[in-house]
Amino acid sequence: MSTSSFTNTGTLFGIYAGLGLAFFGITGNIVNIYLLYPTRSIPSSYLLFIASFFNIITLGEALLQKVLSLGFSVDGSSTIMAWCKSRFFVSFTVTLISLTCVCLASIDRFFVTCRSAVWRNRSKLITAKIALLISIVVITSINVPILIYTTITETTSSTGVITRKCSVVNPDFVIYQNWVLRPILPGILPGIILGITGWLTYRNVASATGQQLRDTFQRGLTSMVLLQIIVIVIPLAPFAIMSIYQPLTASVPKSAYRVAQETLVSNITNILLYISYASNFYVYLISAPSYRQKFLQLFKCCYHKNHQNNRVGTRTKEQLGTNRLSIQKQILPRPSN
Repeated sequence: MSTSSFTNTGTLFGIYAGLGLAFFGITGNIVNIYLLYPTRSIPSSYLLFIASFFNIITLGEALLQKVLSLGFSVDGSSTIMAWCKSRFFVSFTVTLISLTCVCLASIDRFFVTCRSAVWRNRSKLITAKIALLISIVVITSINVPILIYTTITETTSSTGVITRKCSVVNPDFVIYQNWVLRPILPGILPGIILGITGWLTYRNVASATGQQLRDTFQRGLTSMVLLQIIVIVIPLAPFAIMSIYQPLTASVPKSAYRVAQETLVSNITNILLYISYASNFYVYLISAPSYRQKFLQLFKCCYHKNHQNNRVGTRTKEQLGTNRLSIQKQILPRPSN
């Protein structure tokens, strides 16, 4: 394959995979919000409910901007300073908060499935809310430097062409971004937390008997969280590896062919990362019978309502037609004998 083939492949993948993930992900998260709202008094359900809001922001703000940049070469952050500074700040903040919600939900599932009543009593809604609030404050605070050190830079080529790019200008923050902000916070750290809590929860579920997991919805929540852990960790792994590989090999001389290959792999891993934020509805639908039942009830309700509206509309048209005929009969003169 030539370098142009790699570029075209990355462009097409960014357009079709990115738009598909954005559409189905936003739609699924909207359904999640509706179905999880009645059960938000349960800590895990509340955290997944909040995560759906941040997933929608992530897909609508971060993913769609990436699709516009990769697929259509539209990047407002290279010309508008406010967009440049807010784009990465919002992207990193909402993605980290969403992952934090899932991590907290997995920890809550571990508490719920423990044999010890002391550990099970740690699963409280107020605890989940406080932990989430502290997490939001911390995540927002550590991302504030993005607003400070990100700006639009200009480079002039040998032919006099000026290229504008939104980038970090502080060298110390570049090191922090390359080694902490990209690979560890959205990749390695949540992967470790989800892996450990998922394994501990699975071990508890495998040995659980009696009263602990009799509630159908509680069992469904545990299945939802466990399967979502797997779906999140799988795309996180290549993203974290690529995030570490790029700064490690930044000083290595590379041919144009190798640069094109690495750019393609980087673009693919960046797009696939959003599976973590787009797949939760479909994961819940597969893993939890109680969630499927609620979705089917919602679907039937919408179908019957739409069918009823169509019937009412048809009857209204028939009544209007009947009334129109009767009026015409009254207005038209009767034939004389």
